Amino acid sequence: MKAKTTRILITGAHGQLGQALLANLPWLPEFSPSRLRMEIPEASLVSGSAVKPRSAIAPGSAIEIVALGHQQLDLTSADLPERLSEINADVIINCAAYNAVDAAEQDMAAAMALNAEAPERLAIWCRQQGAWLIHISSDYVFGNVFGNVFGNDLGSVFGNVSGNASANMLGNAPRALTESDVCEPLSLYGQSKLAGEQRLLKANPGALVLRTSWLYSRFGSNFVLTMGRLLTERPELKVVADQVGTPTWAEALARLIWQLLIWFHLKPEKSAVLSGCFHYAATGQCSWYLFTQEIAEQIAKQQCNSAPSSQAAVPLQTASPSQAALQSQATLHSPANPAPITPRCRITPVSTAEYGALLNRAQAPRPAYSALDSSALKDAMAAMPSAFRCYLPKDYPSPIWLSWQAQLALMLSGLGASSLG
Repeated sequence: MKAKTTRILITGAHGQLGQALLANLPWLPEFSPSRLRMEIPEASLVSGSAVKPRSAIAPGSAIEIVALGHQQLDLTSADLPERLSEINADVIINCAAYNAVDAAEQDMAAAMALNAEAPERLAIWCRQQGAWLIHISSDYVFGNVFGNVFGNDLGSVFGNVSGNASANMLGNAPRALTESDVCEPLSLYGQSKLAGEQRLLKANPGALVLRTSWLYSRFGSNFVLTMGRLLTERPELKVVADQVGTPTWAEALARLIWQLLIWFHLKPEKSAVLSGCFHYAATGQCSWYLFTQEIAEQIAKQQCNSAPSSQAAVPLQTASPSQAALQSQATLHSPANPAPITPRCRITPVSTAEYGALLNRAQAPRPAYSALDSSALKDAMAAMPSAFRCYLPKDYPSPIWLSWQAQLALMLSGLGASSLG
């Protein structure tokens, strides 16, 4: 009897989500791959992500993972179909993207090549070969669905800011955005991501598009790592307060994807677990300003609660750029030995227009409100067969449906990195 093997290709493996997928492999004695081929620098992987062969998930069953960065697999190259056929994956997780939101305004061709044309080519190959494609998209496919959620008098919103959010600090949007809301992207980046979704699903209706928002992690350059550094360096931070969305921990998204992949592997026939477009984000919503306040408060709380520790710090690495609001390479201090936040550091809310003037350069337009409603995906996953759950650690799914504040606390504390041993 031929062994059942599921080969998984992760593209964009140098990015936040690619590294988060590799750092959150749900290894159990009953579930581990026969081979893990990572053609990316070992230094870019979290400590402990390498695996040793153990018994497979079922007799005669195995999972193989091929994780490739842009240098190893260029999704815009002419020979992409041939390269994909060489790898011959059963599942492709497309984490690769052109994420430079502002730069896309001047380089639409590059954004379209990676965000629209490449997903379509992946979709065609997967349809022809019977493989399942999971593609990651963005909340920036939306425009201002509910109009001007902050009204015209921003002074009344930002004028008297205390440490706590008031109702009008989140605008007046009636609800989070669902998959059925109209997509009218404001930026060329958003247009390229929407084109990718549309072209991919037209070419392969069995593919899965996961829209997510405001991703952060211990990897790469992102808003949380940048703010964590700037809070220790500057007396004042001016942060945009009239853009509202949902910060989402990349490692929670990674665990969600692994749950889907285990189900795929266990199915008698290799076929799509879910198809179409679904939203995934943490629960709740905030502005970049309120997000920064929460980062500062949680770091300060950890400083108060932390005691001298001999344990090794969780590595927080910088590898590749992302779409953070302030783009720079940054490393957040370990919670076990945090750098003190500047006592006089003041977090000041500003409008998008004011922030653009401070940068003294053109910015791509962003949606004022892009919080995502994940209830459709949660309901779909709740209907999954319960049999596959025995192959996951009991606490493995725990971060997935948490609030954005709770996910942030896990990331900053390092519990997310250590909970899998």
